[in-house]
Amino acid sequence: MSTESADRDAVLVEWHELLFAVRRSRRYHMRREKFFAKFHFAFGFLTIVAGSATFATILADWAVDRWFAALTVISGAIELVGQPYSRAAKHRELTQNFTRLEQEMQISESQITGARLSDLKRERLEIEVQEPPVLHVLDLICHNEEVLAGGYGSDHVRNVRWYQRLLAPFVDIQFSTIQKQAPGG
Repeated sequence: MSTESADRDAVLVEWHELLFAVRRSRRYHMRREKFFAKFHFAFGFLTIVAGSATFATILADWAVDRWFAALTVISGAIELVGQPYSRAAKHRELTQNFTRLEQEMQISESQITGARLSDLKRERLEIEVQEPPVLHVLDLICHNEEVLAGGYGSDHVRNVRWYQRLLAPFVDIQFSTIQKQAPGG
């Protein structure tokens, strides 16, 4: 194999790795946007219900009005402090940026050069600098989904436990203990 051919193969491998990473990031931010949109809806709904109930109990002079008032304040505070609407918007923007980058990468392999690869990597870094801290377990879940969607084989899948999957939208649990899945498993 000539040096030129080896260099070309190395560029193609890096390009495919970059494409995989861009697609994984797009999946990740789509999940985060969906999570924060649901969070925003749930606490907005809770605030409206609790606020309406508070108003009704005050008019009816029920004894539970303090509980509904407290629920209104708590759900409103969670909504205000957690800022799920703005977080969803940020992840929507990042999803769009990664989608644009993936679209740029949809070129024939004959057009891929080392210089073009460097430009694409720079563009990816420009997007990543805007990212909030990543939840690593959720990122691994997106990695696994992309592995399966891309047909890379189950030997590249990481074994995420059920409780890690359940809590992934909120917090990383035992991230360092996640291992590659055993072949055939």
